[in-house]
Amino acid sequence: MSRRSVLQVIGASAVGTAGLSRSSGTASAVRPGDGFYENPLYGPDFADPTVHRADDGTWWAYASNMSYSQESDEMLVPMLSSPDLVDWTYEGEAFSSRPGWTLGSIWAPDVHYHDGQWVLFYSLWPRNDGEGDQTGIGVATADAPGGPYTDHGKLFTNPEHPFSGNTIDPYFVYHEGTPYLFWGNFAGIYYVELTGDLRDYRSDTWGQIVGSAYEGSTIFQRDGYWYYFGSTGDCCDGFDSTYEVEVGRAESLLGPYHDKEGTPMMDRNEWNAGPTHLGDDDRFVGPGHGDVTVADDGTYWFVYHAYDTEGPENADQYGWPPARQLFVDRIYWTGDGWPVIGGDATPSATAPVPNLGQRSAPVAEGTYHVVDAQSGRYLGLDGSDQGASAVVAASDSGAQVEWQVRRLSGGEYVLENTGSELALEVADGDTSDGADVRQWPYHGHPTQRWYVVEDGDGQYRLDNACSGKVAEVANASTADGANVQQWTWNTGDHQRWRFVPVDGRDRPPAVGENANAPTDPDGDGLYEDLNGNGEADYSDVVDYFNNMDEPAMTDHADAYDYNGNGEVDFADLVDLFGRVN
Repeated sequence: MSRRSVLQVIGASAVGTAGLSRSSGTASAVRPGDGFYENPLYGPDFADPTVHRADDGTWWAYASNMSYSQESDEMLVPMLSSPDLVDWTYEGEAFSSRPGWTLGSIWAPDVHYHDGQWVLFYSLWPRNDGEGDQTGIGVATADAPGGPYTDHGKLFTNPEHPFSGNTIDPYFVYHEGTPYLFWGNFAGIYYVELTGDLRDYRSDTWGQIVGSAYEGSTIFQRDGYWYYFGSTGDCCDGFDSTYEVEVGRAESLLGPYHDKEGTPMMDRNEWNAGPTHLGDDDRFVGPGHGDVTVADDGTYWFVYHAYDTEGPENADQYGWPPARQLFVDRIYWTGDGWPVIGGDATPSATAPVPNLGQRSAPVAEGTYHVVDAQSGRYLGLDGSDQGASAVVAASDSGAQVEWQVRRLSGGEYVLENTGSELALEVADGDTSDGADVRQWPYHGHPTQRWYVVEDGDGQYRLDNACSGKVAEVANASTADGANVQQWTWNTGDHQRWRFVPVDGRDRPPAVGENANAPTDPDGDGLYEDLNGNGEADYSDVVDYFNNMDEPAMTDHADAYDYNGNGEVDFADLVDLFGRVN
């Protein structure tokens, strides 16, 4: 399936042209190693997950179980626990026996810790698919997240409220001393106030917040806004499912909610009609119906289900239930406060782990030259205007190759050119191999965020948070002015970079006639590349011998004193010979 465009998230002001040049070397993906995880995280059946964190830091997730083959096969709310949102352990079932107020399957649980107890709201869907029975929502409580949960019966069923549609998909919000329950299933998303013990509702408090396009709601507050995450489309048609997540926000819990296009969410009455915040990609299908949690480093995470087309389409041999597996993806936030789930609004195959921002920084904040590990050339720009493309340059002189590197709370970095004060990004949020890397005013989208991943020997790769691909020198070129693009990580030296601090000292001038300014290929503060061709080789030994008495070298002895004796002499020449040999 085609990947949805991320341009709607970035905005029209950031539109430019993507590069199409090829990379040398294989394009096959390489496992990312420490600091990354891989989706899906649990399966083949963990649908409609809800997540809540205990005081000891453990995350607990709960899900529907939709086995229709035999009543005895159905799990009564399967539970998982995790110390890190990535490694999940099965913990059994929330109920020891089926709630008895109707013979139904337990769907779409919603779990919160409230007033000293763990509270589980759940949907009951009649096992005869509604013939003569009504769908409804019940409530149960437990003293610990792993239960056992004591059922307190139904809150209400279809005939007991004034709205149409099935009474499923509860979501609980406690705000300013008032408990609210939201629910709905493609007939509108509704709410009602609950009594203080959460066992009943206040019948004069019914209301609606969004239109009939949605189910599987999640509602939370962030930075002055209430956000509504709703699922729309077909959830359960296997690999042909059209499920996706759309988002609205409001200044008040009860609305009015508007989506990113400014459309009132009450007017969204068609499947997949609004801006997509999480949709299909070429591998993963039908993402949706999840929950939001916050990690210790302040990053937001969406826990949801989706299909993996490289895995099963159905969870068992009977052709049912559909194999909706557990996924987790980070929610990034643009500068104007809109979420981008997974970096590019599609599920991630691999992604940086939660709480990465609490790990030690691979590179300290500061001003750097970013040096290509293959050629020794410097990351720079082919112009000073917004939209100028990133290139590599032979010389390290001038602010155009100096980058202010700052780390965000989630562990990713922003690289801003000190000359232009513009941020390094992949053009247009493009996720394809060969997309151009350029500069643009900072707007906070993941396409301007980079994970700096240590790769040994003082080298790093730059992983784009939007695409998951790395910055590289196109075609593994060693030429001055070669373009910088993104490509799938293939371990090439042209995909590795060194961060060389800019210490403010004067750079040594060119050595000899018709030479470029020297460079420091290994970033150790010594200039082994005397002729500025991007690498230290035998020609530099010759240049050293021919010019060691010239002021260009003697006046800058600290740049060429390889053996540390304080002067430029034959001992340094021998040392340089050993370095290039």
